[in-house]
Amino acid sequence: MIYISDYNIHEISLSDIQKVAVVGTHLHRWQGEDNDSIPHVIRQQAMVQLDPLNPAGRNHDIFFQSRISSYDINKFQKTVYPNKLVFEAYYPNLMAISKEHFPIFLPQMKKEFLHKYYQSRIEKIEKLHVGILDEAVKFLSENGPSKAVDIGEMANIKPDFSFWKTSNLAGMVLEMLWLLGKAVISDRDENWRKIYNLTEEYFDSEILEKTDLTHEEISYKKFLIKQKSYPLITLGKVSISKTGSLLIGKRKRISPKWFRTNYSDKASHILKTEGEQWGVAVPHNWKDFLKEDLDDNMRAIAPLDPLIWDRDLTLKVFDFDYVWEVYKIPKDRKWGYYVYPLLFQGKLIGRTEVKFDKKTLNLEFFNLQLEDSFEPDNSTETAFINLTERWKNMLKAKTITPDRSIKFMN
Repeated sequence: MIYISDYNIHEISLSDIQKVAVVGTHLHRWQGEDNDSIPHVIRQQAMVQLDPLNPAGRNHDIFFQSRISSYDINKFQKTVYPNKLVFEAYYPNLMAISKEHFPIFLPQMKKEFLHKYYQSRIEKIEKLHVGILDEAVKFLSENGPSKAVDIGEMANIKPDFSFWKTSNLAGMVLEMLWLLGKAVISDRDENWRKIYNLTEEYFDSEILEKTDLTHEEISYKKFLIKQKSYPLITLGKVSISKTGSLLIGKRKRISPKWFRTNYSDKASHILKTEGEQWGVAVPHNWKDFLKEDLDDNMRAIAPLDPLIWDRDLTLKVFDFDYVWEVYKIPKDRKWGYYVYPLLFQGKLIGRTEVKFDKKTLNLEFFNLQLEDSFEPDNSTETAFINLTERWKNMLKAKTITPDRSIKFMN
């Protein structure tokens, strides 16, 4: 049903919106069989969120395990950084983003576009340590890829003020060069520490060519990049004014031109369910997603996977309450420390925790919780066992300790 001819607004069932979410996040079937598929997944998914915590693989490892049937631990960083396939940027959190999108981000890697917090820190360091940014650029130019600890004397100086998570002046300066687009995170060591290089040394010249896009056009392209990673973007309340303008959000702000039918052949559409005021933006080809079949594999979803980025939307679309509780004190946790949602046949059916002992090489599954509305059967058991075996193979574990608190695991 089209509400008004100027906009692509459709009413569909909640189950269809669920399928758009799963297929559009490439979780309906394997996107590849082995580590050679990593570049393909990066290109089609656009970006993956990074996080250092590593109970049984880092966030990005679980991200790839859910899309590649035989993914090996740490193959992401051993593939994408040496081959210069990604750049890291906050969008909105720390992401590894497919390199072809770098020209869209580079024009706004300037002090005037940064958050006021970063602006004030950069101004302060330039005042307290005149020329220090240029000094770091010179060091990278002469020494190539480097960690903060490599920059001699600068690495031994404790900053005069706080800046994010940096503990020394060298780390602070390299982080600032990265935010300003003068340096990139060109690699990660075995402890996940950042290795920096000059942007001009890391990327080929065509990637660094200036774009002639306006900032509004850049914002639109960034929106499409986000939607490529996860197809559902919450708009809030959606309504049409008396004058025919599209109003979105709690404050009824007028929408950008992006949703107009004549804006672009690939302009986003808006989906709503019957009787609901809230709407989500989806890719223009969302109907193709509904034609795809869902496989019978169970997937553990990384806590920072795009499928569950928007916790409120996850609750609304999947009726699945999820909170990443690693930073809560134990008594305040509802689900557990590092809990992975379980996706099966297009539904979020439960949660589990997993812990890997690097000394004994034992992989332990525990705190397995299924949704009250889900009834497990033999196919559930088979799918879960296959998931545990894939996880074991990813980590090169020797043994598995299963969770026997659920009937089908006895």
